[in-house]
Amino acid sequence: MKKSIVLLLSIFILILAGCSKTAPKTPPSAPNTEENADAAHLTSEDKNLKISVSKEIRSLTAMNINTKPGYDVTSILVAIENVSKDNVPISPKFVTLKTTDETEYKYSEELTMKITSKSAFKEVILPPDYRGGGLLVFEIKKDSVPDTLSYKDNSGHEMTVQFPAILKKSI
Repeated sequence: MKKSIVLLLSIFILILAGCSKTAPKTPPSAPNTEENADAAHLTSEDKNLKISVSKEIRSLTAMNINTKPGYDVTSILVAIENVSKDNVPISPKFVTLKTTDETEYKYSEELTMKITSKSAFKEVILPPDYRGGGLLVFEIKKDSVPDTLSYKDNSGHEMTVQFPAILKKSI
């Protein structure tokens, strides 16, 4: 008899515990991927091509690389995405870095290959829904501040990304 009372009491407690009101659980909010992506990259789009450029510019001057006197070595990660239905040729030769003093720089092919090797931005035919690009190394005048990076190819694509006023540089 005692066992059945204990059993009934246990069942009653479980029923009451199950019926008690609990605050509804709200799922954690989904991360804002656009905001997070924007935090790391600058983007632009033109005629089914997208360019994505790292906001963080790396100064490679501390690596003791032989450069022209009065110049610093800077690397920028550049990615091109083909969202068209056609194959599109991409090339680092289509990239121009402009500084706040209006000076335009092309990447240094020799330094880019020497420093980045396999991760360098290479000239390729980019199939639909593929992404290409890589690191580009520029020699810019000491104390120059990058302002924009432009991509203009022979197929009529033209994209420009504006760097923030306060640029994050790492060494």
